[in-house]
Amino acid sequence: MGPKRPATRLALQWGVAAVIFGFLVYFVVRQWNDLPDFNWHFEPGWLALAGLAVLVFYFWQGELWRLIVHALGEEHLEPVPARAIWGKSLIARYVPTNALMVVGRIVMAEREGVAKRVCFASIVYELGLGFGTAVMVGAYFVIELPAWQDESARYAVLALIPVVIAVLHPRIFLPLANYGLSKLGREPLPRALPFAKVICFALMYVGCWAVVGTGVYCFASALTTLATGDFPYVASAYPVAFCVAVLTFIVPSGLGTRDAALALALRAVMAATVATAIAVAFRIFQTAVELLYVGTVAWLGRRRRAPATVPAARRRR
Repeated sequence: MGPKRPATRLALQWGVAAVIFGFLVYFVVRQWNDLPDFNWHFEPGWLALAGLAVLVFYFWQGELWRLIVHALGEEHLEPVPARAIWGKSLIARYVPTNALMVVGRIVMAEREGVAKRVCFASIVYELGLGFGTAVMVGAYFVIELPAWQDESARYAVLALIPVVIAVLHPRIFLPLANYGLSKLGREPLPRALPFAKVICFALMYVGCWAVVGTGVYCFASALTTLATGDFPYVASAYPVAFCVAVLTFIVPSGLGTRDAALALALRAVMAATVATAIAVAFRIFQTAVELLYVGTVAWLGRRRRAPATVPAARRRR
């Protein structure tokens, strides 16, 4: 999947890396400039808990992708290279349209023996399960809206939960996914996950949203005072913002859209300036934790390959 000449291939690899990190730097600078004036104060304990929660969130999501690949038949993909593949492809989200993330993951997974169609299918399932469960958690967010506490009609949003579960059923999800792929000129998915495994994965993704939601609450508590009763509302606000980011996929990593949605959601329990500051600052904080995670798994993946490549090089010499 690249030029045959080593020099051209090396230039292409470095060019792609430059594009990714160029957009990443632009992303961080843009977010930093969007920070409003705010009387900042930090509670180190809450900040440490937020960092731990976000780190666990990334680790958990990477493991879920590996388990989806295994469930699709590629059981030989080992944990260390799988984490490195998922982590490194994550950085490519900062390039507009997010297409480079998909292509990069498919190319890296193929080097580990994962078929391209299977890897692409795992990404489709990852997106479908992530978005579907975010909608389910978002239904709880609507119920917890302070402005709707006296409205019994707010419970009608719970009807979304069985709808999402039905859409994730293989008899519905597979035809829908294949129809969308055909419109994009792609081959149909090679197989469908059994419904029991889909439910299991959905429950684990709900757990992911609970973990990162806890991170948002801890981060906000490190900057301002929040009531304990605000925890369910603040924690369930992040999946809602994620849904907005998915719907605006052409924007790199949901730049601006996800943060605006999170800030708008947080305004129900805090002042507008504070909500905006927390939403933008959390994105910068999350990006820093993300880079820490990616750097760690990439280093571990490189370290794993080193013992195997050194003897081979010696044999060639």
